[in-house]
Amino acid sequence: MCHRFEMVSGEEADAVLDWLRAVRRALNAGGSTAATAVVPPAFGRPVDVSFDALDCYPGAESSVIVMEGERVEGDLVSDGEGGSFAGDCGGDLARIDLLWGVDVSWKRGLVFNARIESALSGSGLWNQAIEDGRCIVPVRAFYETRNIENAASVGMRAALAEDALFEASDLAELARGAVADMEQDILGLKGDPTVPAPRRPRGRKPQYRFSNAGGTALLLAGLCLNDRFVLVTCEPDAVVGRVHSRMPLSLTAPEALAWLDRSTDARDLLARHVPVSLKAQEEPAPTRRPADPDQMSLF
Repeated sequence: MCHRFEMVSGEEADAVLDWLRAVRRALNAGGSTAATAVVPPAFGRPVDVSFDALDCYPGAESSVIVMEGERVEGDLVSDGEGGSFAGDCGGDLARIDLLWGVDVSWKRGLVFNARIESALSGSGLWNQAIEDGRCIVPVRAFYETRNIENAASVGMRAALAEDALFEASDLAELARGAVADMEQDILGLKGDPTVPAPRRPRGRKPQYRFSNAGGTALLLAGLCLNDRFVLVTCEPDAVVGRVHSRMPLSLTAPEALAWLDRSTDARDLLARHVPVSLKAQEEPAPTRRPADPDQMSLF
């Protein structure tokens, strides 16, 4: 799950909006080759703006990009990978400000993530949103807290549990060692005996910042419900998979335009989705916490 991301400012969100409009024109005029020539905006760590002003938790307001207008069938343009995206379908791209997270009567707190598998299956809460409420959330980075039930540790414990020679205490000790190895490998420290393993207060899980390896803004898929939005999550790529079992769906510019275009079949888009290149960095504990940091996405 993702319960924290680093927003772009309103001015930067407008720059992303202009970039997507330029990519859209290029796709319609010259296809994927022309689109790749459009230079994306790049945003580093905040300098002129307080970090707290851009640190977004469920319940906070963030800029999202939507496509306005009625659904219109348009021409298809090649994506350069053997597939095609819908072209100019009559809607205009716009930036709006929405609250992150949806109130539900049967659950305490906000639901702020939507599993793409559930959304595509026609789950009641997301049934209409997947058709008419798609949005893009431009961010500098998103954060994931290490999920101790990651594939590596789960697989290791399952294998050891089959061996009667291992006591429960042995399993716990080996699991701790595997997690430490995994963290050092992510940080590029594994194998260097001169670098001590990071120490943290007992019980605190490390948090990792994921950003575009190229330094440009990330385009996260979202769903709008009235004046609120949720992030769409999917299976993790190789980078995020070392830390957590889920991640926000991060799209390329052509994919983001296809996601916003309501005439595009989301299943077809996801079938051809290529993960965006990400880089990971371990972060210190945030200065403030969300109201319900451990709330899980139920969908």
